[in-house]
Amino acid sequence: MSARELVKLGMDRQLFSDKIAGETPHQTMKAKLSVHIRRLGENSLFIRTEPGRFFLRHLLDSNREPFDAKPIAPVASTERVWVYRTTELDGLTTWQGLSSAWKKVTLAMFSTLRCDVRERLEVEEDNDYTQLLTYVLVTRGEAVLAYRRGTYNRTERYLRGSFCVGFGGHVIEGDFDLFHAGVEGILESASRELMEELSLPPTDIGRLRRHDDLKIVGIINDDSSEVGRRHLAFVVNYEVSGDRYWDRPERGEKAVTQLHWISTTGTAQVSLWNFEYWSQLCLRQFRPRLVRERAAYRLLRRRSLRPPHILCMIGPVGSGKTIATEVLRKDFGYREINSGKVLAGILKIKPVSAARRRQFQQRAWQFISQESGPMQLAKRIVEIANGLNSDRIVVDGIRQGRTVESLKFLLGSRRLGVVFVQTPVDLAFKFFVDRFPENATMADFLAARDALVEQEVEELISKADAVLYNWTGTPQYRETIRAMMRQLGVSRGIGR
Repeated sequence: MSARELVKLGMDRQLFSDKIAGETPHQTMKAKLSVHIRRLGENSLFIRTEPGRFFLRHLLDSNREPFDAKPIAPVASTERVWVYRTTELDGLTTWQGLSSAWKKVTLAMFSTLRCDVRERLEVEEDNDYTQLLTYVLVTRGEAVLAYRRGTYNRTERYLRGSFCVGFGGHVIEGDFDLFHAGVEGILESASRELMEELSLPPTDIGRLRRHDDLKIVGIINDDSSEVGRRHLAFVVNYEVSGDRYWDRPERGEKAVTQLHWISTTGTAQVSLWNFEYWSQLCLRQFRPRLVRERAAYRLLRRRSLRPPHILCMIGPVGSGKTIATEVLRKDFGYREINSGKVLAGILKIKPVSAARRRQFQQRAWQFISQESGPMQLAKRIVEIANGLNSDRIVVDGIRQGRTVESLKFLLGSRRLGVVFVQTPVDLAFKFFVDRFPENATMADFLAARDALVEQEVEELISKADAVLYNWTGTPQYRETIRAMMRQLGVSRGIGR
């Protein structure tokens, strides 16, 4: 049946609410069915048999092939964007994350470095160039405007579906002209982006064109991902007018959804984990009172987190999993097994150190990428665990899902818990420097995180029974770990 036929049948049989909204419910039906099929694939209850027609999957003749409908994609960009040679910027952008010291950097960028204009498609995947962006915070006193990114846009995939507090995009060719040079060009870009992404009242359109209450407040240099390394973002703040429009702001683009204010007088403090990384940076820096910035935790499956068990502490380089392991060992009587040391023993090499990290990671990858590698590592961990004769064991540093699955298989009915440690990259870099202080640089940190043996770690959050979030640093983080264990009913002291 077509989507229109499905809606008509549903209405005839009074299957829809009387409050059904929208003038084209058949288009909504078509979109919802399409998304369900695209997301769940063969697990979807529905199937598309030809363009615009749907059927129940279990009723379809097994010999009949489903119709493969290609999803509508955003139109490719034809923008010409402002870029710098990455090697020229490296000497200026030496921090990770958000810096409020933007004036000195901006002066050097616009007075001594050469800025160029390139086709956006030409430089999107080119690490030789750094593209300029604006990232605009819309504020109303202490309140900040937030929204969720939709899926039909050219936004990077990791941003889609996340909550954001920054509006904006690329600084394009027309933003810099005779009247808008340097900082004024950045403000012009911010003004243009806001007028595109929000449906604004005439008062604010006029104010934005004059750059009233529009100011640069920081620069984001995000080396935590390939995408981040190809962009440098100017954080701009716009303080809105007193127009009543701002009581219920409206979007200008379909990609902007669920617009709402975050304020101390409105909803309760928001959780940082619901926001993408740049929004986390801005909220922590400019509006810490609006968010639960303290270290936090989420319990997903409690049973496997209670002794007797083996607990795997998992997280990227610098996340703080070693600190968590230390708290469990000292405060709750856990016996520790360091997977890196176990692997070093299997390979008959020295454990990882700052000087030998790269070589160790290469050897570790060669071993663990073999078909038998994860099971061999898991067997040795279980052997050591059995010899410890304890009902509280924590394993620090597993990096592959296959190793976790091998441990579960070998343990049988014995409990295996997984705790994933999630830490913002700027804080993770500080943890890394604290642990390997021998002149550790950002380049060292990124090389360690980008190693092949580390590539799967971020995905292991999907296997977690609990997630630890560390937003502020060591002292609160340690207390949060203790609070999580108390919540689970795990007593302090020595395990059996």
